[in-house]
Amino acid sequence: MRKCRMFPVILAAALLTGCAGADTTNIDRIIAAENTTAETTAAPPEPVTDAPLDAANDGYDVDLTILDSNMVYAQVYDMVYRPEEYEGKTVRARGNFAYYQDETTHKEYFSVLISDATACCAHGIEFVRKGEYLFPDDYPAEGTEITIAGEFFSYVEDSVTYVQLRNAEILA
Repeated sequence: MRKCRMFPVILAAALLTGCAGADTTNIDRIIAAENTTAETTAAPPEPVTDAPLDAANDGYDVDLTILDSNMVYAQVYDMVYRPEEYEGKTVRARGNFAYYQDETTHKEYFSVLISDATACCAHGIEFVRKGEYLFPDDYPAEGTEITIAGEFFSYVEDSVTYVQLRNAEILA
């Protein structure tokens, strides 16, 4: 029994001293060359939002209206789960208008719902219009397709992070 307990200690000592005095210059040079090559060739991909503004997106930092249904859903997913990457950016989006009023606080929430290609899943982006508007008089009917533009921000309410477009305008 005593021999079994000593075996791992003796094996570890032998492995640690096995390379003592060995010339590792060639190995060190190969490892250094591989690290240098990996650092110079492995540049991270550029985020979509860092693309220069041009005529294709009409000056918006993120224009969801020019993406196909698969890409728009993926982009909105990224915006919802990594809002810090989009803070302060101008965003244009198209989707169905939705309204909700919290029964407890009576606070009103307005959003554009953006569906995936099969329309089985949707992400909503809340918006707050600039100016004074009353629901339902100054808003489209629920479910109507709208295009909205505004500044992207996130906020925390009851320990949950939400995203919204502030100073928003309903374009169509």
